[in-house]
Formats: sequence, structure tokens, C-alpha cells
Amino acid sequence: MTIDARHPLPGSRPLVMGAARSGLAAARLLARHGLDVRLADTRLAGPDGGPRGRELMRQGVCASWDADDPRALEGRDFVVWSPGIPVTHPVATAARAAGLPLFSELELGYLAAHAPFLCVTGTNGKSTTAHLAGALLRGAGRQVEVCGNIGRALCEVAESVPPTGLLVVEVSSFQLETVDRLKPFVATWLNLTPDHLDRHGDFDAYGAAKQRLFQRQEETDYAVWNADDPEVAKRRSGDATWLEFSATRAVEDGAAIVDGRVRLGWRGGVEDVMETREIGLRGAHNVMNALAAVTTVMPLEPAPDALRAVLREYGGLEHRLESVATVAGVDFVNDSKATNLNSLEVALLSFEHPIVLIAGGRDKGQDFAPLGALVRERTLAVVLIGEGAERMAAHWAGARLLRAGSLAAAVDLAFATARSAPDGPAAVLLSPGCASFDMFTDFEDRGRRFKDEVSRVAAREGGA
Repeated sequence: MTIDARHPLPGSRPLVMGAARSGLAAARLLARHGLDVRLADTRLAGPDGGPRGRELMRQGVCASWDADDPRALEGRDFVVWSPGIPVTHPVATAARAAGLPLFSELELGYLAAHAPFLCVTGTNGKSTTAHLAGALLRGAGRQVEVCGNIGRALCEVAESVPPTGLLVVEVSSFQLETVDRLKPFVATWLNLTPDHLDRHGDFDAYGAAKQRLFQRQEETDYAVWNADDPEVAKRRSGDATWLEFSATRAVEDGAAIVDGRVRLGWRGGVEDVMETREIGLRGAHNVMNALAAVTTVMPLEPAPDALRAVLREYGGLEHRLESVATVAGVDFVNDSKATNLNSLEVALLSFEHPIVLIAGGRDKGQDFAPLGALVRERTLAVVLIGEGAERMAAHWAGARLLRAGSLAAAVDLAFATARSAPDGPAAVLLSPGCASFDMFTDFEDRGRRFKDEVSRVAAREGGA
């Protein structure tokens, strides 16, 4: 049985592990091709998977709730592994012992796809870079689907994009653990800092997982590297043509900041695209994301005018330093995605003038002390909410610290404080530095609630 004549699968009776977004997309794709699909997840209650399982059965997928039992492998000849499940799981161990191949949903989507892949990985900035790369290509008139770790699962859209189109795929280290045949036309590595070490074991293993994105590339493919990140630079590998991006020096092939301008180097030519200050995204980290996105799309040779127009207008993703509204001169910015201290630090460094910060939530045992000096330097006041408020306050002595019992009260207090700033209205930044689960469903719920509260304040102030 094959998904595509170029990419034969090792059998016709797959077990798909995990019924989250990627697992469901993989199971449905395989079922459309007539394979005998079993989908296993402990959330599929009952022998027939309950109502959800019965709906899957109507789509040609046999659902099983007993996902923790290696007996789920009985009668199966390969396994599609969802990224949310560690590869140390008993079913994965049993599959390897039985010689059954483990496929990532990412790899299955690659085997099914018709369009070239532009893949983006890294510790931070993947979503913004992938989304911006898609916007740049659309601005140049290309048909593009942005998917993977962002938005829709790859297997949901892989077959819908024709060979003349492009798939821009955000790729996580979890997805890369079980790929062997993936060969992207362009593969981009943004940065590497310690993360997910509980899953990968140590920093080197985490980096090695990222390197798998490049292992099958050839000279006709392109590998994009962050020239300013030493951890990425020392892990360069593969046979692809190298491109670079840098905010500190000119590069021969790629994108860089030179004398305050975005400069492209490509096949011996050099072109200044625009001044750095014209980039619509806020913050130095987003300048790097913009350089990475531009370098990622360079092999498709979009016109500089098209790049320039998108870079000026692109406002970023929801909940990531998202400009919400200006009320009575006070700019409100939603950075609810900042669920850890590194993200909060980046947000604080993205503002040239002092701000009123709304922070707090479930702190996950973080050490807030290292940010104390930056908080004192960059804020007029901090409005603290949630479970982490007292620990934050203990480590941020010297800053003006205010308390609020709800997000609504925090927005009101922050607005009043920012509006009365001595040098004119300040900005209000929601960048919690903590998880959201003490008060909200997730960071998206928190960010949308913040925007609702800003709308309430705007209505109260007459839309000023």
C-alpha cells in the first residue's frame, strides 16, 4: 500500500498513537487511502471509543481507548506516533522490539504531500517566523499553507496543496524524534536554548533532535542558519546549500542588518530592502524572526518590493506582543503567550520607554529574582495577578508593585496608572511570565479576555 508512488509505506495496518490534533489528522489521511487504521488514546472511553470513537468509525478509523497497553500493536505493521507522547512510552518500546517502524505525523504528511516543504524549527520564534514566511510568499503571489505545530496539522492539509504551491511547516523537536525520510526544500534553524530537557534528557540530545531536520537534505536544498547563535552554528550539518541570517554582520548569502538596513545577499548580488525601523514587528527578537523569514523564502526569489510591503504591514500573531488598541493615548499590548521568564524578558526589552506591566499567574516554581533589575528599569508600575503575585513581589522589591484580584481590575488599574504617567501616557503590557491555569483555560483564553477588557475600557472612555 502506498500514499504516493514515490513513498511506499511499510504496511497497510497502521496504529496511530494519540487522538489529539495531529493523530486525528494522520488517522483520517490513512483512512482516506483505504488503510486499516487503528487509533489509540486513553481519552477514547469504552471499548468502542464512545461517541467520538463511533464518529471516527464512520470515517473508517477503528478507535481504541487502551493506548497504554502494548497489545494495541497486535495485527499492526507500523505505527504513527503523535508528538505529545514521549518515545519512551511502553507501546513505542514494544514497537521497536518487534521491528515495527515508528513514523512521525510530520513524516507521514511529508510522504503524502505534493508541494515543497519550507520547515522552521528552533526553541523560540517558530510560529511567528513560519507565519511571516507564509505571508511573504503570499505577498509574492504564491499559494501557501502554513501548518504543523502552528494552526492546522500537516496531515490535514498536505494533500490539498498542489505541486506548484508551498507548505510552510513549523516543526518541533518532538516531531523530529521519529523522522527518517523528511527532506525539506528549505530548513531553517532559528536558535537553541535549553528547553524540553525533561523529554530529551539533556541539551545535546535536544540539539540532536533539531539536527534531524537537515540530515537528508541535498545540495539542491537549502539550510538556513542563525549566524548569531553559537549553539546553532556549531551544530551545522548536512549537504544542503547554506544560507544565513544575522543582526550583527553582513552575510554572503542570506539576510542581515547592515548600517540599520535589511540587506539581502543572493548569488553574488546585494540589495538593501528597507530600514530596520520600518519592520512592522516590535522588538529585537522579532527583527531576527523577520530576517529568518526573509532568508527562508529567498530560494523562491520573491521580488524585493513584495518583501518590503509585507514586512512593513505584518503585525504578528495573536497573543505575541499583539497591539490591541489605543485608549486615551494608552497603547494596550497583548503578550499572553509569555508564559515563562525568558519570554517576559524579551517583551520588556521590546519597549523603549517605561510601561505598566500586568504579570502573574501560575509560576511553575520559577526564580523571578534575575529579572528584578530589568523590571525596575523598564516599568512605571507592575500590576500583579494570580498565584505567583506574592513570589514575584518578593523578588522585585524596588519596583512599584500593585495588586489586582481579577484581570478586569488589573486592566482598570493599569490604565489609570499609565494614563497619569508624568511624561505622558505609557503603554500597558500584558506579559504574565507565568502559566495561565490558575485563572484561565490557557494563554489564548487569557489573551482574549484581556482584549475584551480593553474593549470595555475603550467603550467606557468613548472610544478615545
